[in-house]
Amino acid sequence: MKSGGGVLCISLLQLFVGLGLLGIYEAYKKEFFRVRGDKGSDPSTVLTTTSTPMDLIFFLSILNNIFAFFGLAGVINSQKELVTSFFAYNIVQIVLSFHLFVDVCVDASIKLPRESGVNSSYEKAGAVFVFFNFIL
Repeated sequence: MKSGGGVLCISLLQLFVGLGLLGIYEAYKKEFFRVRGDKGSDPSTVLTTTSTPMDLIFFLSILNNIFAFFGLAGVINSQKELVTSFFAYNIVQIVLSFHLFVDVCVDASIKLPRESGVNSSYEKAGAVFVFFNFIL
């Protein structure tokens, strides 16, 4: 490989975006499942689900980080197959990120009964990072 600077730069940026998405998702999940000890709440509240509206963001961050490491390893070890898989993922990721960006923007406007006002800021931050992912 003659030059891997572009792949190296993009894969590092995608790794940072993936880690940012993971942090935003985990903070959102913590807020989403937070059980409040208000006066009228039942102390024996049991969760019936472990899914959140932003679960797709978690899987996007996993894929981002895996293929960012493919790009990094491909450039460092001159493995054309890893760099090719990195580019193939980026082609798919353009469509996937745009669709997730629109989905997260719409989810930010929907208020579920158990959501607090803080959740929409996490959703907006997630939408910004998904848009950064689309740009990369």
